[in-house]
Amino acid sequence: MLKYLSLILLVTLCFAQELPQTFKQLSTPLYNSLEPLCKCADIPSVEVLLNGYKKELKEVKAFGYKADEDTRKTKEYLFKLRKLQKTYDEILYQIHLSINKSINENNYELFILLTEYKFDGLLKSTALYTKALHFYEKNKIKKKIEFFEEKIKYTKIEEATTQEFFNVATTDEYNSNTKQTNTSKKVKIQAQDKGKYIAIYIENLNPYTITIRVKNRLKNFTYDSYMKNQFTLKSGVKKEYMRLYKQDGRFTFSYSFSYTWIIGSVDAVHDDSYVYAFPYAKGTSHRVTQGYNGKYTHKGHSQYAIDFGMKIGTKVHAARDGVVVKIKEDSSKGGIGREFSQYGNYVSMEHSDSTLATYYHLNKDGVIPKLRDTVKRGEFIAYSGNTGYSSGPHLHLSIFKADSATRTKTIPIQLMSKKGIVKEVVQSVVYTAK
Repeated sequence: MLKYLSLILLVTLCFAQELPQTFKQLSTPLYNSLEPLCKCADIPSVEVLLNGYKKELKEVKAFGYKADEDTRKTKEYLFKLRKLQKTYDEILYQIHLSINKSINENNYELFILLTEYKFDGLLKSTALYTKALHFYEKNKIKKKIEFFEEKIKYTKIEEATTQEFFNVATTDEYNSNTKQTNTSKKVKIQAQDKGKYIAIYIENLNPYTITIRVKNRLKNFTYDSYMKNQFTLKSGVKKEYMRLYKQDGRFTFSYSFSYTWIIGSVDAVHDDSYVYAFPYAKGTSHRVTQGYNGKYTHKGHSQYAIDFGMKIGTKVHAARDGVVVKIKEDSSKGGIGREFSQYGNYVSMEHSDSTLATYYHLNKDGVIPKLRDTVKRGEFIAYSGNTGYSSGPHLHLSIFKADSATRTKTIPIQLMSKKGIVKEVVQSVVYTAK
């Protein structure tokens, strides 16, 4: 007990005054780490390092105040900070070893001691973080840890936003040994016997460009390949993917393909110079309720989406020219929770640079153009609503492309307001469309 009281007193004294301002961004995490690190003082492998770290930190911080007043000391101060960082990393490594040991030995009491205090770099290893999270979820009934509860919350938010239609990949397969009944498939693999070889074709029947990844399983075949394992395929295009040749002297032959595809082109290059229109009528104004990196749902692939507060039934206008490639308008359901994601109405358009725009949470029967219609910038395209995963009436706008055959990513854009070009919208600000 006396040991911990002395540690608390030391920490209080260390942080009683404002931190040095020179290299503040680099030094602040190091200085602020002392308090949570002191909670790990009972770990033998950490204790010796921590005692040295406390002494070194005190000296470095004192030198930092001098560097604030004398710029000639800046370079030396940076050297001391880097040395302090190295000591910190050594302590962190020992803590990570102890966390791993606590999991392996099913010691939840020690696990709590090591993880319930936040400091920079805690569980920065993805493998250890995943292992620790699984261990926590099995044992949290004993005691909850704020650090993991926050991580779980944000993970759920990211999972919820990825349930929007445009980020859902489709997986399918083609097998030479089974009868193929793929008449309803939007992306088809077809085999044609050409005598000397078997030609494998892939066709995209969707109204939009896709990115597709294919895995081959061949028995007693050699082949010529005409495409990479991952590639893009425009709407309505059918391409020869591979030619298969039977190996001489073999009696059994088979081939199969598993493939995954998603809306959008991984090769799309967004025209960053393009200035989008605000997605509502000229001269009207709406407030941004969530911008880039929003703390509610704009995480992961929705990082650069924009939410505009709108009453149900407000007219939505196209932010850019495009071709309508996907529509959903049959739902009247909405609410907070990932279970509502599938009920969101939307209209999606493909642009000339192969990026796409989605206008989401629309009203039931609220889409004006038809599939494959060409839409001009500023054209009235839909009525806003409150369908899908939504906490209230608003319009969700995202510009995106495929990041791989399994995932899309949103793209930051600039928009034209009455006051001029807006490089990045700001939450809670009202913008008037020009």
